[in-house]
This record gives sequence, C-alpha cells and structure tokens, in this order.
Amino acid sequence: MNTSILNGASWKVIAFCAMTLGAVAIPLLFIAVFVDAEPFPRDTLFGCYTSANAPALLIESDAIHIVEPSRRTFAYIAEPSKVSYQLNVRPALQLSPLPSGSYVFMETRGTGFFWSLLPVRGKNRDRIRHPNEFAGRFQLYARDGTRFIYSRETTAAECRDVL
Repeated sequence: MNTSILNGASWKVIAFCAMTLGAVAIPLLFIAVFVDAEPFPRDTLFGCYTSANAPALLIESDAIHIVEPSRRTFAYIAEPSKVSYQLNVRPALQLSPLPSGSYVFMETRGTGFFWSLLPVRGKNRDRIRHPNEFAGRFQLYARDGTRFIYSRETTAAECRDVL
C-alpha cells in the first residue's frame, strides 16, 4: 500500500487548518494587544444612588459617600474589566443584613470590591461595552448573596444632608 498519497493529503489538511487558525487568531491577537478600552469619565457617575433596604450612596469626584450618621466613604475608580466596566471600590465594606430586613455596610476581609456598571435594562446581558451605554445603575452583592441594583435618582432627598 502506498502511504505517500495519504501523507500528502494529511499535510494539505494540516496546512489548511493552520492557515484558517492564523486568519482568525492574528486579528484577535491584534485587537487584544493594541485596542484599549475607552476611559470612563468620572463625571458620568456623579449623583445620588438608591436601592431598596440599603443605604443611599452619593458619588462625587473625590469619593462615594455612604448616607449614614458615621459618614464613611469609599475611594473609587471607574475602569474597564474583561467584558464590561466596573467600579473598583476601597475599603472592603460589604452590605450585611440586619434582623429588621434592611442592610448596612460593614467591614469585611479584603481590600475592596468590584461593582458592575449596568446598561439600560435588557441590553447586553448587564454589561456595558462603552461608557456611553451606562444607564445610571450598578450592581453589588451583599454578604448573604443578595443582589442590589443601585439606581441614580433625580430627586436626591436621601443625599441632601450628606456633606
């Protein structure tokens, strides 16, 4: 039996697969290396945010202020992640449930958290691909796994007396 025909055919298949893979992988590699995410302008985030059963948050240029008597704050950076944009917040304060059913921010282990910035409901599976898709909402998770969606309020009565 002559195996040279089989070897010739297998090399053609291997060459075809290599060319196809190269045609797909090289552009993807180029995109991953040379295309940077659009910077997220901080002023896009400014405002008063509320969520049911959780303290209101006032986002300003210098910090995120928790609307509470002790006036604690988070430092933050709006930054791109692998698939979306997020708030990188410090220190590690996480919503924790109280017996009354409401939640408060309590210290926890770690250095901070990432809160996902959200688009208009029903778009992009809760991911924003560009800063102009931000719809004034972000999500975070409480210590017990409860998901909280904070939304920017136009009537910021909850945030009036923060500073």
